[in-house]
Amino acid sequence: MSLLEIPAEAASEGWRLDYPLQPLHAGRELFVGACHCPGHEHGWSPVSAHHYELDVMLEGMHLQNSGGVQRVMDPTCASLHAPGDEYLVNSPTVHPQRSTLLLLRGALAEELVPRMSARACTVSPAAARLHFELLRARDAMAIEETALALAYRILSDTGPAPKRKRALTPSWRRLTEELRHVMVTRFRERLTVESMAAACHASPFHASRVFRAVTGETLHRHLTRVRLRAALFMLGEVAPGRLAEIAFATGFSSHSHFTRAFRAEFGCAPSDLATRRGTMPFRAPADWT
Repeated sequence: MSLLEIPAEAASEGWRLDYPLQPLHAGRELFVGACHCPGHEHGWSPVSAHHYELDVMLEGMHLQNSGGVQRVMDPTCASLHAPGDEYLVNSPTVHPQRSTLLLLRGALAEELVPRMSARACTVSPAAARLHFELLRARDAMAIEETALALAYRILSDTGPAPKRKRALTPSWRRLTEELRHVMVTRFRERLTVESMAAACHASPFHASRVFRAVTGETLHRHLTRVRLRAALFMLGEVAPGRLAEIAFATGFSSHSHFTRAFRAEFGCAPSDLATRRGTMPFRAPADWT
């Protein structure tokens, strides 16, 4: 993207962008933009970070290679990069992807940089709720404040990798990423451990054991999280009376199963969010001072 194509809101504050974004907020130290990619891009594309950037996905997936480590990026995780970082991205599926990009600099970045201890962060249920509220916000100040809370929440949740009892081999990490790829691209199907393992040319026992050892969670738990993230961001696009359609569209076996899982993950029923319209009240994390 050339300088002339940079949105006026970003150019006026001196933000450097290398790809098209729909600006949601452009301040001196924080830029928030909505990114959309149609998917199915062949090959790897190089990307350079010009600011501290936090990319939070809400739909779809892409592959990212940073420092020779390849990861599947989906709505359960966010990617972090510092100025000068160079990495590769690939969108191998035909499904579109959407994400929210937060760019940080100045005193704001200096305050949050010590929390940037990983290149990939898990997006907790609390962070996902804040992301949902950010996309629903209409007031400029609500967008800015919710974006700050989202960045704080994700970076606060990021800590050092847990110690493992045994060294994890590259083949185990590759299998884990292959299993995550299957789940994020096929979560609408009636997946089983056997079918996912077969897609990765592994036995069900080995796939289950390896995934839990690498990620600390079961295949079933991660698949449920992927489905719930997809359902969360669909709530703003359908009428409240069509929640059953969301349940089946995201792979849940029944409306009741979907409601129970949603309440356990986000602390409320899906109908509580689907019936809310307009600007949502901002709620900062409990430990945000």
